[in-house]
Amino acid sequence: MNRAPRFRRLAAVAVALSATTALAACGSLGGGGGGGGVAEGDGVITFWHYYGDPHGVPLEAVLADYTEETGVEVEARFIPYDDFNRTLQQAAAAGELPDVALINAFDTAQMADAGIIEDLSAYVEGWGEQDAYYETGWESGQVDGAAFGIPHLADVYALYYNEALLTEAGVAVPTTWDEMEMAAKTITESGTASYGMAMSGIEGAEGATGILLRTLAAGGDLADFGGEAGVAALESIKRMTESGGLSEGFLTWNEDDAMAAFTNGEAAMAINSASAINVVRESAPDMKWSVAPLPADETEATYLSAENLTIGAGSGDADAAWELIEWMQQPSVLEEYLPARNKLPARDDVPGAVTDPVRATFADQLVNAWAPTGDLAARSNEALTIVQQALQAVISGTASPADAAATAQAAIDEAVGS
Repeated sequence: MNRAPRFRRLAAVAVALSATTALAACGSLGGGGGGGGVAEGDGVITFWHYYGDPHGVPLEAVLADYTEETGVEVEARFIPYDDFNRTLQQAAAAGELPDVALINAFDTAQMADAGIIEDLSAYVEGWGEQDAYYETGWESGQVDGAAFGIPHLADVYALYYNEALLTEAGVAVPTTWDEMEMAAKTITESGTASYGMAMSGIEGAEGATGILLRTLAAGGDLADFGGEAGVAALESIKRMTESGGLSEGFLTWNEDDAMAAFTNGEAAMAINSASAINVVRESAPDMKWSVAPLPADETEATYLSAENLTIGAGSGDADAAWELIEWMQQPSVLEEYLPARNKLPARDDVPGAVTDPVRATFADQLVNAWAPTGDLAARSNEALTIVQQALQAVISGTASPADAAATAQAAIDEAVGS
């Protein structure tokens, strides 16, 4: 199989994607377990995704490479993320689902229960590569013991730090959250940076990532946010804000805003995912920086951001759709695609995708990644939004950490039907 055309295309895509990001500021054919070959369809694989520019560029390039190598046409359709699930539901009602849908991993159970995606267990059994995947990511595609999704890629969070600013302030890279609070406070008080640490706290699910990470480190998770770990996390972020180590403005920041504060030198540290690597490199080419695992408390943990490849229910091209999924998950394909996409592999046998030492630090954290499961997975965005509201109440002073955590727990329980 000739890999050269794909390598050249993805190399070009990596350059184009890197430039666009800077301007914007985010098995062989026939090898499928289902028997191989196109089923009753028209020979064109429809592929729906929610990757806008620049992220869709490498995805559609790799789909074009599949067509070049196999002769099988893939028709890609971009649907904005906020409209994606609703569009799938409408397509299911009309009997017009795509052959392949790239979905948020934590929507898999909901999509399976609604009959929108197919059970892939027979394909997976014939394929036999499920043990190559990190457990947390693989489990996101399992529903009642059956495989409904194949992990497409992964992402996790770590701590970005400006080496020069930490040295100037006389602080070491924090390895515990107590050290994080002290380091952030010291940096701010020394005047080395406007504040020690930056993270997103904006309204909605995105703004809950930082407080969730702190909760995970304290030994809790999203399902029991009202317990000691959630209270400890709220208290920790409150102390950091009151000390000036974290700007109160973080409640209006999305992840891009947090990284802008880091790259322009306003913040000496930032919590973000591997997706921000190229942003830092393009926006601050002269900065001496690195990444470290997130600080630990009771445990060392990070949060998994993932997507799954699925087959639309009733696909006339199910075998062909599976062959595309299987091809896309070959290590040799992922080694070229993932760096251009600026993401991590969901499987542990793709060393060529993480040769960059910064990316390798993120990849090493995949074994410590947490993700919601079961009923919580289907309602995770709602639950995270509730947690952000608790954070906002604590920082604004309208509720104590204990009261805010308890209120959040009651709302989460109601959302997931507990």
